[in-house]
Amino acid sequence: MTDGDLRSRYEAAVLGLRAWVAALRDEGRSSELIARAVHAERARLAATFKALTPEPLRSRIRTRTLAIYGNSIGPTIESFRARGKSWDDIIDSATRPGPPPSFVGEGG
Repeated sequence: MTDGDLRSRYEAAVLGLRAWVAALRDEGRSSELIARAVHAERARLAATFKALTPEPLRSRIRTRTLAIYGNSIGPTIESFRARGKSWDDIIDSATRPGPPPSFVGEGG
């Protein structure tokens, strides 16, 4: 499997969280509960797909994440809240894959 295939599968999995969010909203769950649940699932997805990423790309992603967030996992609920993000902002972030790191696909 290529890096592009893996990235496509990751993006599809993250976008798929939107249906779960909609179902939780339909059940009347609070934005905080949804944010915490979907953020945890997004973190699980990220860890799963990072583990599948071949070296040296995996180490480059881990290093980049550490430089940006201060850990190798990514943003925490606490870091989002400290930056003034609402629960709905956190839900939106967790269900949006964002662009791939700029170094993905570069040689070396």
